[in-house]
Amino acid sequence: MTQASDPALSEQPSTPIEFRPRSRWRSRLLATSVVGAAVVVVGFVALGAFPVGVMRSTVESRLSAALDTKVHVGAVTRDTLFSYNPVVSVRDVRIAQPAWVGPGDFVRVETAQVRVPMFSLLFGHFRPDRISIDGARIALVRDASGKENWKPDHPKSKSGGDDRPSLSDLTITHSQVVIRDARRGLVIDGPLSVDAAHGLRYAATGTFRDTPARLELTGGKITGIDPTAPYPFAATLESPALRMAVKGTMRGVLDTRHFSADVTAQAPTLKNLDRIIEAGLFGSQPINLAGKIRHDGRDWYVDKIGGSMGRSLFSGVATIHKDGGRTTIDAKVDARQFDFDDLADAEGRAESAARNAAVGPRVIPPTRINLSKLGKTDGRLVFVAHRLLSSSGTVFKSLSGSLTLDHRVVTVRDIVATLANGRMTGVVKVDHRSGAPKLAIDLRLAGLTLDALVGQPKMISGPVRGHIVLTGQGDTVREAMAHASGKAAIVATDGHVQRMVADVLGQNLSGAVAHAIGGPSETVPLRCLVANFRATGGVLTPNPLAIDTGASVGRGSGRILLDGERLELTLAGASKSNALLRIADPIHVRGTLGSPTVTVAGLGASEKPTAGGVLRVLGRSIGQALGITKTPPSAAGRPPTTVNCSAAVALALR
Repeated sequence: MTQASDPALSEQPSTPIEFRPRSRWRSRLLATSVVGAAVVVVGFVALGAFPVGVMRSTVESRLSAALDTKVHVGAVTRDTLFSYNPVVSVRDVRIAQPAWVGPGDFVRVETAQVRVPMFSLLFGHFRPDRISIDGARIALVRDASGKENWKPDHPKSKSGGDDRPSLSDLTITHSQVVIRDARRGLVIDGPLSVDAAHGLRYAATGTFRDTPARLELTGGKITGIDPTAPYPFAATLESPALRMAVKGTMRGVLDTRHFSADVTAQAPTLKNLDRIIEAGLFGSQPINLAGKIRHDGRDWYVDKIGGSMGRSLFSGVATIHKDGGRTTIDAKVDARQFDFDDLADAEGRAESAARNAAVGPRVIPPTRINLSKLGKTDGRLVFVAHRLLSSSGTVFKSLSGSLTLDHRVVTVRDIVATLANGRMTGVVKVDHRSGAPKLAIDLRLAGLTLDALVGQPKMISGPVRGHIVLTGQGDTVREAMAHASGKAAIVATDGHVQRMVADVLGQNLSGAVAHAIGGPSETVPLRCLVANFRATGGVLTPNPLAIDTGASVGRGSGRILLDGERLELTLAGASKSNALLRIADPIHVRGTLGSPTVTVAGLGASEKPTAGGVLRVLGRSIGQALGITKTPPSAAGRPPTTVNCSAAVALALR
């Protein structure tokens, strides 16, 4: 039997069976592609013909939720039936003020036309390139705490997408903008317009800090422009409280995050300028400033600033970076002359005068050191004042140093304060990390002379050195020192003392009278003067207080109370020669650091050395010599003990 006659063989297919699934797969892929392409085509067509009118209620609800207030949109239409860049018209838009502001509208617009690139909108970016607004009224409100009606209470984090300017055409007509800023003290109202002929114009009048004010903003035209091209702008604020002018260039149209500008400002006090820039500045004497600034995203650059504040003349540069909720400042200030009194305005000076009238003159300044508001600020400031001024006079001639702020710890290093014939160097630190500020001072004195400090070169002279190491806690320097602990020492060696003064110090009345008559200009060597005070709880006690001259030795006791700067010191001495007649009473130092009083040889602090006073001292001293006047043991004559000057000086300066 042949193969042709076999029925089983004759029924076999001519094409192998394994090729049938591949054929079905290709058919399905082709069908899917056709359907997908159809969907895409329909989608693109639908996108170009999207009926924007159906979005009115969606726009209302989403804006209401985002702004937490009622939003009304009268109508939403498009100019053509089909376009991928349609002009969408919105009419009768009303956005109510948030409840905390009160009644009224935040935004009211009669008509707004916006050309919307639909493909950008498809990917979540609303980047219109043409906007036309007619009949708008916008009321911007900020309360005293800084709450703003144009920002939601819980703003969403930025996506970090493309923030390049996209607006090539902008027209605004018949519109008004009202600004009520309680925090700045600014209330103004005026028309806003943008057209092809004059560009951007906003001219508003009102008040700033309760004085008449006028604000003007101008910018280039926004008609058929490249939105990323440099955009010129200018702004001026005219008021008795502040005159400020800014003229510069934005990186792109209305790109307020990136610009550079020249700035000038004149005001009765720096605090008025701070009302606008909000940098935490203080009250001061009148300012006249000029500078160049740049703004780049969240960072600011002060490329140059200079001018005057009262009598102070200075220049400087600074950079301010913001990252992760913290601000970092790097600045340099160079003052040709500087007056610390310029750091207070008329109100501050009046408060200081009233304080001084109540408590009397003080040496320790009431400078505030509580900088807790700068808890999120770090930085470094290098400063130099070539000439220091003061209306009440100052022994300091210049000042320089480097200030760092690191997580609530302020450190001023490399301090150099020059005096007429010496200088003070060291470190000051303020720690705000817990509780009241903790002040730590470590300063050294060198190059001074006693004659310059006392102002009597014929009476006493000699080089002076000192070391002050104090720590205390309080909101001001004065308050911290009122509770300070540590040490404060000043020493003088290798000088001379007028012989008559040495006799008084040694309570040698006969010697003082003899030298006052026969040798008033005669001097004796000053071996050492050591004023080494230990501080505990704001009270300084001698450790020791001693003076050793060629004719006498004096030792002190008592205390200095830094709270009130009160002096309660007594200096008793003994002559190195036989005194025929001793002065009965020791020397008393009373009063305050700023206004000390000295009772010398028994005379009252307010008494002039009259003949009667001298006779009274003579009588008391003779009475003591004859045993008639009872003398306290502390004032009785003792053999002088020579001071170990080298050891005492080394201990004081350690």
